[in-house]
Amino acid sequence: MASENSTKILVAAIDFGTTFSSWACSFRHDYEKDPTKILVREWNSGVGISSKAPTTALIRPDGKTLDSIGYNAEDKYGRLAENDEHKDWYYFRRFKMSLFKDKSLTRNTIIDDEMGKKMAAIKVISLVIRYLKDDLCEQVKLKMAGALLPEDIQWVLSVPAIWNDKARQFMREAAVQAGISDKQLLIALEPEAASLYCRRIPLELKESGGTSSIVPLSPGTRYIVVDAGGGTIDITIHEVLEDGNVKEIHKATGGAWGGQEVDKAFKQFLIKIFGNPVVKQFKVEAMEDYVGLFRDFELKKRIVSPNLNEDVTFSIPVSLLEIFKENSGETLSEAINQTQFATNVRVLKGNKLRLDQSIMRGFFDRSLRSVCDHLQTFHEDNEKYGISVALLVGGFAESVMLREAIRENCSTWKVLVPDGASLAVLKGAVLYGYDQSAIVYRVARYTYGVRTRRDFIDGVHPEEYLVVNDEGERFCKHMFAPFLTEGTLVRYNQIVYKIGGNPSDSKNDYLNISIYASTVKDAKFITNECCFFLGNLKVTGLDTSIPRSQRKVDVTITHKGTDLHVHATDTRSGRKLNAYIDLLD
Repeated sequence: MASENSTKILVAAIDFGTTFSSWACSFRHDYEKDPTKILVREWNSGVGISSKAPTTALIRPDGKTLDSIGYNAEDKYGRLAENDEHKDWYYFRRFKMSLFKDKSLTRNTIIDDEMGKKMAAIKVISLVIRYLKDDLCEQVKLKMAGALLPEDIQWVLSVPAIWNDKARQFMREAAVQAGISDKQLLIALEPEAASLYCRRIPLELKESGGTSSIVPLSPGTRYIVVDAGGGTIDITIHEVLEDGNVKEIHKATGGAWGGQEVDKAFKQFLIKIFGNPVVKQFKVEAMEDYVGLFRDFELKKRIVSPNLNEDVTFSIPVSLLEIFKENSGETLSEAINQTQFATNVRVLKGNKLRLDQSIMRGFFDRSLRSVCDHLQTFHEDNEKYGISVALLVGGFAESVMLREAIRENCSTWKVLVPDGASLAVLKGAVLYGYDQSAIVYRVARYTYGVRTRRDFIDGVHPEEYLVVNDEGERFCKHMFAPFLTEGTLVRYNQIVYKIGGNPSDSKNDYLNISIYASTVKDAKFITNECCFFLGNLKVTGLDTSIPRSQRKVDVTITHKGTDLHVHATDTRSGRKLNAYIDLLD
């Protein structure tokens, strides 16, 4: 894994989002002059230029070859479907959330494409990352005379902060499969990346000598970052330190409350009007029109505000109306009159549907309620957290509905939406690649520990956990020995665990230590409901030519940014051993 404060010629970041993805990069000489000078990829959407492309992948029938991503993938699949040539192709849309929802994530986790065809999740994700990586390298070649070697690039991949450790390792391994060296890869947490970007740009009004200027947030300011993406709302609380770096005040929180929840509400609206069988058939038989309808909704939902007084009109695809007519035998107006929308949805000439503004606002209800209920837990205890500013970033931050809901529910906070809020994570990931130590302190999300056994105490330890060795010594098994407690403030590059050990069997040339985590601070046993198995700390390469008792290993775990780094040495020889934590066994 890469070291802090990279000296690479180029830092390249990939934001693999739930709804949209893209890449950005900057050369070191530009960063040293102006850290905010960052090149962002531009994508042709067919109707204009966008800084992000839909997280959509079209894979050829061989199940191995990526044909296209983004807008090109959507358009091509639509053409294939129109000619009934799509059935053997794999078409994945908005599949990132499967990693968040799957608590038993493994390297073999399978996901379904839009038509239910199955493929290994790590293969799909690695294909998309490889495309973005290769595309970035091609674009960089056009901007420089000499050749840029692979080892000259520091790569950064952003992930939601509320993802668990397994999902982060999964993304790392997908990136490695995509051709990115593990030693040149950093994982950046999305709200942290956004925070790093926001500390570089003017946000605060300051008066001095009779003049006013807008400057970055001043030391001592505590602010909450609300990274509102398509899938998740990621929330973290930071404080600006005297040297301009930041300290985390509370562990990252959030949930699956992003812009997709609004899209889901719109889909449920369509189902209530047209019926679930019709919407399913529409998706299967007219995918191009299906995607087009939701593209239209994506644009329309951005203009919705609490003060919207105008109704919103949608063009309904002819294919949807034809399928509806075949299945129902009634007109669309007759169907609507039998629903709860009889008084606020009208059918117009020219295949148009006009929705009352209250219906449009209603699509936001679940998402906004979830976000605001969560934020109020911090706002109501502001004496503890001392938050004065809320920074809204991410694509969903562009929604006036979200901004105003937070302003109304968290009235003492100054709600700011930085320029280019939708790119704050991506640009911040580039900055993180240059200086990972800028987040000086982080708060431990869980209590981390190892499985161990200790002297058995009658009346204290459960009888079923009693084990007796050959020498007659009595031990209690399944005990949880924490080395990092939930809520602890951990400094960057801090050693959090040291242990000495040797293999359990005389034939073994490896050492295996089981790592567990707990959602509470005082768990006693790994069997407690609050505890869960995290993964194995593995050390390999021990010398089997010497007795087992002499095969001793010193293991150190260091907290570096978003990862726990393991270092192991042979106690006898001082030789460095291969050591790592595997969370995807």
